[in-house]
Amino acid sequence: MKDEGELFSQSETPAPVLEPAPLLLQSERAGRVHWVVVRTRPPGTADNFPAGTVLVTRFWHPRDHNWSENAFESLDHAIRMFVDESGWVLRQQQALDGPHVHELIFEARREDFSRPSTEQMLEDVGLSPQDVAKLLGRMDQDPPPA
Repeated sequence: MKDEGELFSQSETPAPVLEPAPLLLQSERAGRVHWVVVRTRPPGTADNFPAGTVLVTRFWHPRDHNWSENAFESLDHAIRMFVDESGWVLRQQQALDGPHVHELIFEARREDFSRPSTEQMLEDVGLSPQDVAKLLGRMDQDPPPA
């Protein structure tokens, strides 16, 4: 039998201990997963966003069938909004090729997109489409046809 000093000679190394990886992608929510890729960019000179906007997020909105763009004061502010208000789970975040240019991948559910839009909720409480547009600062949009 070898003594303790000889147990791990240079020719003998202990086998690595293998542990299963944690289930990082296991979701706590029921339902079918819908992946949302959000890209960010700095605001451009032609953009009509509020003062203090540092970055703009953009993702495809399946209910509205169009791109959704939102202005934020910071990347942290954008992430908190998607996680806290939308209920999404951030799965990946990476900086891309410029300042304020990131790609965020969220786990969402289809029902996250079936909630009424802000515009719909405001119209449901009695505001006209024009009043909603004023309130949301979207005067550059044409009112929907009557």
